[in-house]
Amino acid sequence: MNHAPPSSARIREERLLINHSRDFSAAYMSIQYIGRQAADYPHTVTHQTLDALFSVFETAGFEKAKQAFFLYHEAACTLVDIGRTMENEIIRTIVPKLATLLIKSSGNRLRALSQALGRLADNCPAPDTPSFPNTITPLDIQVSGLVEKFTPPGMALPTEMQWTWKGRSLIARTETKIMGVIKFATTLDNINEIHWEAVWMDWFSKNPSGAENLVPKPVCIRDRYLFNITDELPEESPGTLYGSACIVFIPCPGYYEYPNLEGSDREQIQRSFFKSSLALGRLSSQGLFHTALIPLFHNRVQQNRRNDNGRYLWEHAGRLDQWLNSSLFPNFAASGLRDFEHIACQTKRLDLEHYTGEYLLSFILVAGSCFRNKAPHRRGTDNSQPHVDTRDLFCPDLFESLLTGVCEHYFKGLTEFETFDPAPFNIPALIEKLIEKMGRDEHMQEALRVQDQLAMDDEQFEQFLTERGVTDIPAKGEKDIILITGPHLGEFNQPISIPELIEFLFKFSAFCVSSLFLKKHHCTRNLSPG
Repeated sequence: MNHAPPSSARIREERLLINHSRDFSAAYMSIQYIGRQAADYPHTVTHQTLDALFSVFETAGFEKAKQAFFLYHEAACTLVDIGRTMENEIIRTIVPKLATLLIKSSGNRLRALSQALGRLADNCPAPDTPSFPNTITPLDIQVSGLVEKFTPPGMALPTEMQWTWKGRSLIARTETKIMGVIKFATTLDNINEIHWEAVWMDWFSKNPSGAENLVPKPVCIRDRYLFNITDELPEESPGTLYGSACIVFIPCPGYYEYPNLEGSDREQIQRSFFKSSLALGRLSSQGLFHTALIPLFHNRVQQNRRNDNGRYLWEHAGRLDQWLNSSLFPNFAASGLRDFEHIACQTKRLDLEHYTGEYLLSFILVAGSCFRNKAPHRRGTDNSQPHVDTRDLFCPDLFESLLTGVCEHYFKGLTEFETFDPAPFNIPALIEKLIEKMGRDEHMQEALRVQDQLAMDDEQFEQFLTERGVTDIPAKGEKDIILITGPHLGEFNQPISIPELIEFLFKFSAFCVSSLFLKKHHCTRNLSPG
């Protein structure tokens, strides 16, 4: 191990950065040089080394440079790479200082710091997770063979049981209770996904994420969770199903009690939000993520031709498509988390930061829908004003308590720390911005581009427009077609209308990652974001 002092060349570069004597390009090269030296000789890192790298964020001339993000990102990543080693007392100060700087930052500096701190997450999947075969053969069975599993052995089925469809699920219920659910696949790929859901249900029953989070009981017959129904269903099925492939489960109490149902009271909403955020924090600490708490899209129309399938990546800060529609049926309810087909293991370091931000975004949107659903008819435009104003439906106090509570419970589930200080995140100011934009339907339009029209056959084109309320079908492929499909958060092909929301997600998600890192390295000091 080399304990030699830092080289004179590195000392000179450090002093030049501290004195703000480097222009943009020279500063970038200095950061890279210092980083290489620190990686090769970590014991030569001094307070001056850290002061030099942190000084980059204080140099006023860099802030307005076009490539400022890349300079800040290089400095932040260099500090994170040094800090990850936790080599000595000097190095152990890096991550807490970065977390403090993160909270005080905005714009390019904030984004760079957040993405660098996101790299502190462990890159390892959860232990002892279930394995899934590449091919699954469903068990052929009649409906009666599945229904008999709705009750314990020897107990007769209720005579008054009735069947109803809820989306793709066929639900058997009495007047007071849901007896069982048959959930069908909607595509060929979805057959695997619903099978995964049943396997995950079984896994969660044996590895609970907390007594508060309830999990349905999957039906397993001859070691199979996937079935193929061979006779007629008790009720005519919708046209969206893919054959008769299905899973069956006994739902837990509250599984279909969404928090944003009209008439839900304050305590019901809070219990659902806090229970689910606590469970998500515990799962995240194990490298497990729910990839679709609600469906989030930048552009639903382009799902089939974009590399990202049109899915919303909050880090890009783009327009959020149809936020109110996305919040209709969230994958959390009075029972806790639901729809386990969307559970996935961590595949890369930045997953923890990404999904932490996505969870908070989803909870915020569903919270907004709780208020908007008090008057679902008030939407879009009316004769008296260019856009409907529903800000009177929002309760700032409840909105703030929901967001603060979600942050506290997620942070507790992730880190096992009992305390979380929300003050530095300025949640009241964010709530004010959220109500301003979520309460006024300023952005209702989207464009069906010519390229997307030509990708559809005539039947798909007509169906697409009819579903969106178009009665006079225009010619296909001649020009972009403007559709009223909102409310959206932002104009079509423009940034999100609440940039403060994205900044909040960057801060909270990176703070969570750095806090978990410090906890795992037994460093409990300076965890406050302030």
